[in-house]
Amino acid sequence: MFKKIYEKNMKKINLWLALFSMLFAGMIIVSRHIFNFEADLSTIATVYVTDFHFLDFIAWACMVPVIYLLTELAAFLFASLGTGLFGVERNGRQGIWVLAGSFLFLLLLWFPYLPSYWPGGIYSDTVDSINMALGKAGLDNHHPILYTLIWRFMFKVTGAFSGEGEYGGLKLFTVTQTLLLAFVLSYFIYRGYRWGLRKAFLLFWLLAFAIYPLYPFYGISMWKDTLFSLTVFAFSVFLYHTFSGARKSTSRPDADGGKTADNDGISLTWLARYCLFTILIIFLRNNGIYVAAFYSAAITLLCLKQRKAALRIGAASFTILLISAVIQGPVYDRCGYNINKTTESLGIPLQQTAYIVSTDGIVTQEDEEVLTELMPLERWKELYNPIVADTIKFSPEFNRGYLEENGGEFMKTYFHLMLRNPVKAVKGYLLSTMGFWDIFESSSTAYICNLHFGNVEYFMSDYFDYYLHISFRNLAEPKNYLSAALFVWLLLGTVFLCLAKHNKKGLIALMPTLGIWLTIMTAVPVAFSFRYIYALFLCTPLYLIICTKNFQNPAEDNLPCAAE
Repeated sequence: MFKKIYEKNMKKINLWLALFSMLFAGMIIVSRHIFNFEADLSTIATVYVTDFHFLDFIAWACMVPVIYLLTELAAFLFASLGTGLFGVERNGRQGIWVLAGSFLFLLLLWFPYLPSYWPGGIYSDTVDSINMALGKAGLDNHHPILYTLIWRFMFKVTGAFSGEGEYGGLKLFTVTQTLLLAFVLSYFIYRGYRWGLRKAFLLFWLLAFAIYPLYPFYGISMWKDTLFSLTVFAFSVFLYHTFSGARKSTSRPDADGGKTADNDGISLTWLARYCLFTILIIFLRNNGIYVAAFYSAAITLLCLKQRKAALRIGAASFTILLISAVIQGPVYDRCGYNINKTTESLGIPLQQTAYIVSTDGIVTQEDEEVLTELMPLERWKELYNPIVADTIKFSPEFNRGYLEENGGEFMKTYFHLMLRNPVKAVKGYLLSTMGFWDIFESSSTAYICNLHFGNVEYFMSDYFDYYLHISFRNLAEPKNYLSAALFVWLLLGTVFLCLAKHNKKGLIALMPTLGIWLTIMTAVPVAFSFRYIYALFLCTPLYLIICTKNFQNPAEDNLPCAAE
């Protein structure tokens, strides 16, 4: 059996796997030129990129075939694993007990986190949303309006507006978010059980969900990324369930009690769920509309051979995106919610510009006039932090009003600087995004929220330590930090494997998280922030399933929909 798998999957060079090998080898070579020394305040002296040489190309050329062979070996292992990972699909009644049992099991093992970090970790951004929810500050879509309204609802329920205190809202939010996280992860176990996955595989991931701290920590971390990431993860599972090809009958009742759509269409019930997920993704994070635009276009294109399905998905997506753009654009502008919107979207151009100025790049008098309107050139050099744009954006000397009104003029200057200083522009970009492509770099920045960071309004209690004199925190809190880029490359590896196997079904489920990474690489304001890619972390078991599924069933151009 293994000989047949080997001959089928490793007989000739696959161009997609070869391209992945080239990119991964390139990442390794470039990462060796990145130096990031720990310092209280990062500067161009502590975070920098060394020059590249011809020997780097030689090393890259030698590394590519080695990585390709390792990639082929990984594909072979996935093929071997795929033969035993899936069994017979199971019915819904049995799955309900799996869902309920998994949910209770997670809550039981996660319980110690609540009294140890009560009422949950609050970030400075969260305090801004809380103040807006309580009416202490005006609404600002820099912190998504929907997220603020969720906070307002929590305070309404607990009576904060009637003078009974604000901690009730904090506690309700933490408990609700933890319950929601446990349910979504349990739903994945339930779906895996229904798909026919082996019980050992499901038990492994259930234990991982229960024991590994990065899962419960995001339940008690009160920042918008948890709700956004949960929505993306649930949506990815939803897409995989729809397009995985598990159900090939075009007329029999669906196992959930509905009717499957024909292979050239999807049901209106399914489309309503798709639209609800898309609306939540758009309004829970400000990059959500770009993520939704990307995956909507990609899914529509991948479904083109099923004209009715492509037409319905494309039309629904276009309508939602158009309405959302109007709401988040003209409507929010009229309401005064889009304060500093332009500045917040230009983190990477600001960082590249600051790098060019700080390293004495070529700056013409015309360019200097525009940059000086924003801030004196000397201050650009003094404030430049290679891994975060906030030191410039939030400096009192930085003229945010000028940038908001003259964003086009700044971008013109930015492109001029890019053309005159291409190497420096690339180096500035590599530094400002390193946490999202370099697997050798990691940071504690926005890794978990285990304290009340950047605020004096609220405090956190450790009841385990207070009553029992036991420090659960010492056991749970991370001592080492995973690289966010590790999960980016897991995603990219799955994407390229699907391309290599012509697996459109798997690709569709990967589009939301791929869209997240692409938007991060386009406009991220900070080089390290694990919470930005938390959805990719959640989707890791789904990536493994997709990789093994590539070899279980022959790839087909047709995309059978299990759309209820």
